[in-house]
Amino acid sequence: TLAIAAGTYNERVTLTKQLTLDGVGAGSTILDGTGLAGNGNGITINTGITNVTIKDLTVRDYAGASGNANAGIYGIGGNNNLTVTDVDLADNLGGSGFYANGPIDNVLLNNVDAHGHTVGARGIVIWNGHKSNITITNCEVYNNNCCGIELQDGSASGVTMTNNNVH
Repeated sequence: TLAIAAGTYNERVTLTKQLTLDGVGAGSTILDGTGLAGNGNGITINTGITNVTIKDLTVRDYAGASGNANAGIYGIGGNNNLTVTDVDLADNLGGSGFYANGPIDNVLLNNVDAHGHTVGARGIVIWNGHKSNITITNCEVYNNNCCGIELQDGSASGVTMTNNNVH
């Protein structure tokens, strides 16, 4: 577990192994892409990295090339057993809020706010391949250019969506 203190951190994070990123709360622990050169993700989870938990933080203002290429949180592929809870994904211009590339199994998004993503970007998207055991609950998804919540391209099983507000 990597405990992240309250503060604003102007950097990109890449996860290369099983890890929990634990802030002290959305709005208190902030990863901020303002002023970083080029396009990129706030948090990148490398291919095949499993058992990742991201919680209690804000990821905002990362510039992206497109809603499919970049996001506040971007799982490159095969990131099974992924949990994102109590996270605010805000204003990642040109990129999506949350993006997970399949195939992928066992994803939980709980109490995620995803808003302000532009230019073909989505609030929450799980794309490609088979998507199984996906739970999206208690999320607030709004003011995104393309879509609110999207499961696209491929097949899906065991998908549960409850108590979300998409507008």
